[in-house]
Amino acid sequence: MSKVHVRRVAPPERRRLHGMKRQLANSVNCRRARIILMSSGGLGNRAIAERVGVSSNCVREVVHRFNARGLAGIEWYPWMRTGGGPRKFFADIVEEIAAVALSPPRQLIGLTRWSLEKLREYLIRQQIVCHISLEWLRILLRRRGIRLRRTKTWKESKDPEFWPKYRKIRRLYAHRPRGGRRICVDEFGPLNLQPHHGRCLAGAGKRVERHRATYTRRRGVRYFLAAYDVETNRLFGIFEASKTWRQFLKLLKRLRRRYRPTETLHVVMDNYGPHLKHEVQEWAKQHKIRLYLTPTEASWLNRIESQFTALKEFALNNSDYGTHEEQQQAIESYLAWRNHRRSLPVTPWLKYRPRAHAA
Repeated sequence: MSKVHVRRVAPPERRRLHGMKRQLANSVNCRRARIILMSSGGLGNRAIAERVGVSSNCVREVVHRFNARGLAGIEWYPWMRTGGGPRKFFADIVEEIAAVALSPPRQLIGLTRWSLEKLREYLIRQQIVCHISLEWLRILLRRRGIRLRRTKTWKESKDPEFWPKYRKIRRLYAHRPRGGRRICVDEFGPLNLQPHHGRCLAGAGKRVERHRATYTRRRGVRYFLAAYDVETNRLFGIFEASKTWRQFLKLLKRLRRRYRPTETLHVVMDNYGPHLKHEVQEWAKQHKIRLYLTPTEASWLNRIESQFTALKEFALNNSDYGTHEEQQQAIESYLAWRNHRRSLPVTPWLKYRPRAHAA
């Protein structure tokens, strides 16, 4: 398939191809003419694809269509797509649509992001397609793996010892120390008693769940001092009203009692002030606990951070707890399921369904 070459190009066809190559307003014709001319010059399909900015499959398809139908097989104009039959979007057109969708919208339309409506309008005005429905545009983008995704932030660490700390933690993750256990710890919170928005399933014509919009914070906050066992993939911890060095030391003592005294605990944590307290450091040295500090502004090196996302999604979002005890019970229920200490169902459906229908 990679050795497909164009047939001999007649002089009239070559003159027409050079004319199509200069049609800058019609990028489809310009690109296809370049493909045929470069192929007739002996250039390979992969080299053509790199120069034109398409895939090798697209180059082969254009060559096949030219060999079979001549110029009629590769020419494209908007009025050619207005017939009554079903519209076809060939590979090169789909690649052009994908290229536009992945281009920065600020430079093309002066807005910060695309929508299906704006993308379709741009494609039609630029004569890339004559007409395309929103549903077909969505399907074509989905087939190319293009979808709307949330942007993310990134913060560079200014820690002068970033790379030594980074390599030390990465080596710890890559190889478990002999006679040791790897644990990541961090504080999750503050846990306020307030409504949390989330997502829910709702049928057609049904209202989504509602939460109160006004609230007061008169019952204080709680913190979940969490620990993630890399070896067993377990998440656990303790709930406290504050997160001073005394509470953190209490968590370390809980960890020490949880594992065998002969095991050395390798604990990854951030450089939060209570973690650096002299009493904490001394107690850890005396009880076979090695502390690994992540660099400043690089808490993403702590693997427990990714565990908090699911905890927030399934235990806090779409909730409005009345007491801290109720909130703590919900978090513990999620942890019990996550750590495989219970199955998913809490209430049997046959027991719940009569009440649901009665309501």
